Amino acid sequence: MDMREARAMVKAMRSTQTKAPEGLADAVLAGVGLVDSWTEIDGPIGPLYVAWSETTGITAAERAGDPIGFESEYELRHGCPLRRVAEMPARMLAQVEKRFRGERSDGPPLDLDTLTEFERAVLLKTMEIPYGEIRPYSWVAREIGRPRAVRAVGSALAGNPITFVIPCHRVVRADGRIGNYGAGGPEAKREVLELEGLD
Repeated sequence: MDMREARAMVKAMRSTQTKAPEGLADAVLAGVGLVDSWTEIDGPIGPLYVAWSETTGITAAERAGDPIGFESEYELRHGCPLRRVAEMPARMLAQVEKRFRGERSDGPPLDLDTLTEFERAVLLKTMEIPYGEIRPYSWVAREIGRPRAVRAVGSALAGNPITFVIPCHRVVRADGRIGNYGAGGPEAKREVLELEGLD
């Protein structure tokens, strides 16, 4: 094959090129864990922004508000770009909704890698508190083997990156007072506990 034939063949091949579908590059990057995804879902007391990694699970959940701020803070915390998608994977969404209703679920998978070992222990213990029940901060501290770390437990719960899915609202003060709540203050905490049947 001479150069003229080779050029003609390359030209013919170029004419058959088609543009990749919109979003294909993002989907491929998400599939290998180089871009995380987020969407808005219905939460227990209003819409939530939820982010996840295709490879590790849910990485963030917070009450809906400023989407640009959510993306910016996420990228700073996780060091990973975030893309908005139309919906969460069906299985993951079903698991989240079961948790919101207090039903047993084998998931959703959670990614708590940006947290310290202590913070992870606090949040994972909090996930064991049944729907419609509460525990004091001291219970969490005792259960994770750090009975004197009550204030540190409060700080870990205040920094819960996956609110509502990890039910930090079920932890209250030892005197029965509701305490503070990072996902909207005491009124939001009271509202979600009332929804779970607590007075």
